[in-house]
Amino acid sequence: MSTLRIFSLSLLLLAASRLLGLVRDVVVATQFGLSGHADAALVVLSFPDLAVSLLWGAAIPAVMVPRMAGRDAAHISAEGARWSRLAALLFILAGMVVWWERLAIVHLLAPGLNAPEAALAAQTLGWSALVALPAGAVAMVGNAMLQAQGRLQWQYTGQVVFNLGLIGGLIVAAQTGQFAWVAGGVVIAALARLLLMRRASRAALPAAAPGRTWPDAASLHALGLALAASGLTVLYTLAARALMSDAGPGQLGVFQYAQRVGELPLHTVFAVASALALARLSAAESQGDSARAQLETRQWLRAMLWLSALIALAGMVAAPGVIRLLFGWGRMTAEAQQQVTEAMRWILLLLPLQAAQLVLATRLNSHRRIADQVLSYGAGLAALALAGALLPVTSWRGLAAYGAAWGTATAVLWWRLARHQADAQWRNAGVLLAALLVLATTGAALRSMPLPWALDLALAAVLFAAGVWALLRFDPLGRLVRDRYTSRRQRRAA
Repeated sequence: MSTLRIFSLSLLLLAASRLLGLVRDVVVATQFGLSGHADAALVVLSFPDLAVSLLWGAAIPAVMVPRMAGRDAAHISAEGARWSRLAALLFILAGMVVWWERLAIVHLLAPGLNAPEAALAAQTLGWSALVALPAGAVAMVGNAMLQAQGRLQWQYTGQVVFNLGLIGGLIVAAQTGQFAWVAGGVVIAALARLLLMRRASRAALPAAAPGRTWPDAASLHALGLALAASGLTVLYTLAARALMSDAGPGQLGVFQYAQRVGELPLHTVFAVASALALARLSAAESQGDSARAQLETRQWLRAMLWLSALIALAGMVAAPGVIRLLFGWGRMTAEAQQQVTEAMRWILLLLPLQAAQLVLATRLNSHRRIADQVLSYGAGLAALALAGALLPVTSWRGLAAYGAAWGTATAVLWWRLARHQADAQWRNAGVLLAALLVLATTGAALRSMPLPWALDLALAAVLFAAGVWALLRFDPLGRLVRDRYTSRRQRRAA
């Protein structure tokens, strides 16, 4: 299967998965509104994947893919078996720790919950973590194996299955009034994804040959650094949600809904693009072609900055209409919708920073320079903690701290990669700063001069269409995508 076809199919499947995640949050919002009960449901539903991502999911590809890309099937099979054993052992222990400290974890993640809601969330969270954490960690190993083989479509099929399971459990819980079904949905979803990932990742591989039981010392050292790097970015979300929750019941939901909608388009595209790019850049580095890797990084960064700015601009304009269509029914009042709209616009302002961070981190991964990421993300977490400590306890404190984290982390990442490559990419830095200025101005103007929501949607559609046309016509990577799709249609017609 060609790279372009894999990208298209993977993007479609990932978009389906992300949309199902959005549907899950819409169900929570319409059933519970902005309330402590909604915050409890969101904690239980999101904790397994956030915990696995924090402790495993984002780090494993950074370690495994550069060591498996371009290698033979037997090597991939053996590495996958070693990492699966380690994942199962570590996360069975992690599930037991979560069960033991379940109430403390809920208080940490959602300090704004009252005692009955916190106790309900803690019990449900404890049971689901015992199964969902080890199942999710082993499934992430399968994801890395598929990424190394270039078979991303199966990875995102697993995410679709997972989100369908969560939605099913949530619907049953809402219909029966039994909150325990939320945990049942998490467990069923995690096991279904695990079975699919194990079957797909090993379908084209031989059985693992006898050899080492565990990964080697160098891989474990790299894993430690990668865990620190990837885990810190997940902590941004967890810490920002906790700061929002501290402002009162329902505020965690404001952040969750705004983040889900605001970050969905960019992260859907980038998740597939970065997975393909990591293997491609790693292969170029292993072949000694650093110049090509550097050129591709520069072009890729510019394209992602323009794309993220376009998505953010259109999203800011469309925010009232999008929130009304998604959350404008059930128990979500007009005031609640307005809160989510304002939070979503702040999240959208940060998209160019996140796009730059994702490109820079992928490039550093191809160099296996994970320590630089640890430094960058640690600086971002320090900025988040400082903002959270200095700012008053208000509904916008969590959003401001979240922005401080991404701004600091991106700046340090840029500096580290520029120093390593002797290429500061001043033109791309100018694009980033200009995009942030335009978006901040747009957000302020829209807040002072609100438009009818239907007009917002129409204007956003025109802006987005014009922006996509410009990218496909003038951006080098955009022209490449356009030309490949055009030649493909022509071949089919012939």
